[in-house]
Amino acid sequence: MQTYAVTTATHQRRVLFLRTANSELLLSVLFRYRDQGRYLLHGFAIMPEHLHVLLTPEAGQTIERCVQCIKGGFSFQVRAQFSGEVWQTGFHEHRIRDEQNFQNQLAYISANPKRRHLVDYRFVHTCYLDQIDSMPVRLQGQYLRG
Repeated sequence: MQTYAVTTATHQRRVLFLRTANSELLLSVLFRYRDQGRYLLHGFAIMPEHLHVLLTPEAGQTIERCVQCIKGGFSFQVRAQFSGEVWQTGFHEHRIRDEQNFQNQLAYISANPKRRHLVDYRFVHTCYLDQIDSMPVRLQGQYLRG
């Protein structure tokens, strides 16, 4: 199983997630597919016009399928209030190589709201630590030697 840091943006970088209801909906989608066993959810930041997620696809799942579930699940549910394209095509993925890389990506994701001056922001994993999956054991204690 590989772990990935994924970033995906809304169509034309529309600020869909300034609306609390949209952020709450995406949050519920993230946890629903995690609870269904699609992936382990290690971190996330739902930003006004993009999403950062740190996840590990479960056995039988690909990173592409996991992102499709997240983006498609949200798009399907938001259709009642919003027509048109929701997401930009595709996503950026970064394969996590070791424990240090995992920690760096997690720190980058959690700092995103602060960098954007979003005070008391609740759509970041640091507000849900009791529901977040820990680092995969295979990464623990593993560092790339250069």
